Parts: sequence; structure tokens; C-alpha cells
Amino acid sequence: MIFPAALCLAAAVAADAATVQVAIVRQAASATLMPDGETLIAQPGAKPMPLEWKGELALRPRDGGLRLANLRLKTETRLLPGPGARIRVGPNTYRGALILRLDPGQTVTIVEEVEVEEYLEGVLPHEMNPDWPLEALKAQAVVARTFTYANMGKFRKDGFDLTADTRSQVYKGMTAINENVRAAVRQTRGEVLGWKGRLLRVYYHACCGGATTDAGAAWGGEGEIPRPLKGVRDPWCAASPHMKWIAYFAWADLTAAISERRMLNSPLQSLRIGARDAAGYVRTFLAKSGGETVELKAAELRGSLGAGEMKSVRIKRLNLLKKGVEFIGGGSGHGVGLCQWGARLQAEKGRGYAKILLFYFPGAELSEVDE
Repeated sequence: MIFPAALCLAAAVAADAATVQVAIVRQAASATLMPDGETLIAQPGAKPMPLEWKGELALRPRDGGLRLANLRLKTETRLLPGPGARIRVGPNTYRGALILRLDPGQTVTIVEEVEVEEYLEGVLPHEMNPDWPLEALKAQAVVARTFTYANMGKFRKDGFDLTADTRSQVYKGMTAINENVRAAVRQTRGEVLGWKGRLLRVYYHACCGGATTDAGAAWGGEGEIPRPLKGVRDPWCAASPHMKWIAYFAWADLTAAISERRMLNSPLQSLRIGARDAAGYVRTFLAKSGGETVELKAAELRGSLGAGEMKSVRIKRLNLLKKGVEFIGGGSGHGVGLCQWGARLQAEKGRGYAKILLFYFPGAELSEVDE
């Protein structure tokens, strides 16, 4: 199935390039590279030359350019792996062309230019367990592909399209790719989600805890929220290990965390839930300090305390104790879009990836980019 004309046109802008530029090293003092196979060095205004150096090569800044081992390079240089060749950067291995760049602050950035479908193979095993059921991985592949096209060029001012961390999608090149991952990407090649003739700006998270939430409620913003991003009740993730959890924080730690966002005149005296959204996610907390009550966004408090400790803001209740506060909650992540544990459990019950996607994004169009 092909997109309606408007959506096809919007997607084709990205699909024409067929590649994405991902920053795999950003503003580092140095980096270590190890080519495996025939590799060329391409500098501006010069004919590509074979890279003769073998083994681990240190990339460092130098006055007016870069230094790779004992080679003096210009401020932006490409390494071009030949057929079957790979380049290891730190602990991870990459197959695309690498752009080595000197930053204004005398640090180095490395950007991989890689085909979108190959990029997705490097995303999947780090955003979803690669040994999960194939249909869950296929659903993840479609969402990750849609995210890629919808966010292409987000970091253009920095000289690349996407980062390799959670600001975009976690990406580690060829690390941890297995046949399950390859099959998920291959069997959904080019498939994305749309809404009313445009790419849908999709999201995903580990576990919703029983309900996904409205993107507008989660992050605010202007304009109408598309129906596929308004949230659904989700019975599927009930068996997830993230369904219920308790997090404990001492009063002193809570005071410090809130002080990062709001001025407190004295130590925290009490904390209670303020507003919730329709799906049960807490949107604000009310903190009492020195006779004054201040309102704090729940997402801000979670960010200060650590998303690993406070898994989500779907908090059921607070237990105020003598030395701290217990947060009784459920779910893991922001709660918008695809619930990965719900997708896994749907797949285990025999539901195909298309049904999984349309459950979490009701009304969305599952179509193909015009490559």
C-alpha cells in the first residue's frame, strides 16, 4: 500500500536520500578507531587514498585540523569502508561512511552516514530486546522507521540528522544485531505510520502500566493532537515486570531535587499529588516548604530524581514516612505511543504487527515510503 499523494511527497523527501547521518561521537577530546578491511580516506579537494595504517588509530584534534595516528587531516575528512569492510569506533562497529570533524572547541565529532534500513538494524536491539517475538520487533521497526523519517534533520544545525542516544534513538551500529532483528527490518521495509496524509510523529516507551497517555498532556505544545496519539487503555502489559513498583526517596534528596527547579526557603515539609491527566499520569506535584506551597511539574521532578529510579509519572499514591516518601507507581517511560511490553505480550498471543500498531495508534495509516 502506498501513501496518499500528500504523505507520499512528505516521506519521499527523506526517502530520496536513503541515508541518515548519525552522530556516534560528539565533542570528544579523542576517539579510537580500528578499520577492518579496505578503507579509503577522502579529504576535500583530494582524490580518495587507501588508509594504510592498521590496528587501533587515535583520532585527536590538532591546530587547523585532525590527527589520525600520524596522519594530518583536514577539519572534515571521510573514511569510506570498502565492500564488506567495517570500522570499530570505541566498543561498536560501523559499516557506513564516517565523517571525522573538528569542532570549534578543539574536540572531535564522528558522524556515520548509513542507509536508513541498516540504521534501523542498529537501533532495534538497543530499543527492544532482540530476542522478543518477531511481530513485536516488526512493530518496533515500523515505529523506529517512522520516527527516523519524521525527525530527519532535527540536528541539522549541528551537522547531522540524529544523535545515537535517547535524544533520538539508541544506536550502536552493528552491535547486537541478530537474525530476528534483520527479519523485522527486512519484512517491514519502508513501512511507516501516517495520519491524514502526513507522517505521524510517533513515540514509544517500555511499559504504560495499563494506559498510554495523550501526547499533549505529556508534553504540552500547540495545535491539535492527532487521534493516534491521544492514548488508549491497555490490558496487554499487565504481566510486565514494570507494571507495579515502589521508589523511596529521602526528604533531603527530594528537597535537593525540587530545589533544582524551584526556590525553596527551607527543607521540604510535605509532598502531595496535584493534577493528573485522564490516563492517570501525574502532571504536577505540590511541595510544601516553610509555610509556602509550590507547584512542580511531575516530569521535572522525575528528571531530577532520575528516570531509572522513578520509572514513570503514573503514580498511584504517595506514602509520607518519617525519613522520606514512597512513590507507588506503575509503568516505565513517558507513556506516549507504543507500549513495548504490551507489544511483546500481544505478539505472544498471536497478534500481528499491524494489529499491534493500530491498537496503540488507532486510526493511523500503515503505508510505505516512496523510495
